[in-house]
Amino acid sequence: MDQVLAIVWSQDRDQAVPDAAGLRSRIARAVDGPLAGLGVGRYVVNVRDDAVAGAMIDVQVTPRPVLAVVRARVPVASAAACADLLDGLRELGPVSAWSVTGSEPLPAPDPGEDGRCAGMANLAFLRRPGRMDRDEWLHTWLEEHTTVAIETQSTTAYTQHVVVRALTDDAPVIDGIVEEVFPIEATRDLGVFFDSRGSDERMGANIRAMTTSTARFLDDGTVDAIPTGRYVMRIESPRV
Repeated sequence: MDQVLAIVWSQDRDQAVPDAAGLRSRIARAVDGPLAGLGVGRYVVNVRDDAVAGAMIDVQVTPRPVLAVVRARVPVASAAACADLLDGLRELGPVSAWSVTGSEPLPAPDPGEDGRCAGMANLAFLRRPGRMDRDEWLHTWLEEHTTVAIETQSTTAYTQHVVVRALTDDAPVIDGIVEEVFPIEATRDLGVFFDSRGSDERMGANIRAMTTSTARFLDDGTVDAIPTGRYVMRIESPRV
């Protein structure tokens, strides 16, 4: 099945971060019906929650702040097929959506009873530099960089989305989206983030390897890196 990925933007850059549990409930009320109508039984929501508050790595170059990210496998990832879903999300704020592929070099862990996956889920929105064509960019990212990212960081899950096309007219140009899940300690400890295992030498080597690899296919100042909690949301079948 195809995948649709939607970002709900905050109305105001200075808007306070909303209560994560309340926001997830609002999202569920807005999208469970449309998704059930598409035959979807589960979806993923990423929101900033208390566990990732104050994360060291928190970069946003897109002018509109991210409120929430919603991902689901749908029969058809088109604007027409997902119209009710996108309209539901617009009750929360402005929405941008894309049709995306999905691969999991490191599958996400099973969520806890509250639906949250352990750790911090860092969402990175990638833009292809003009110096590279699409095929070269995808090869460098997917075939060469992936192993470097996993080996130099304390990644416990790694999901890649290649953007196929935008489903909303005003969606910013984004070419790829990565979700990397780290131990929660990585929010405030660079040594944990870069898997130093207590060695400054190892941390330095990992940082150099990672930055050298990313510089091959990403330009400075073009990547958003948003710390979030990853929640698996399930849609209960209606009672007969």
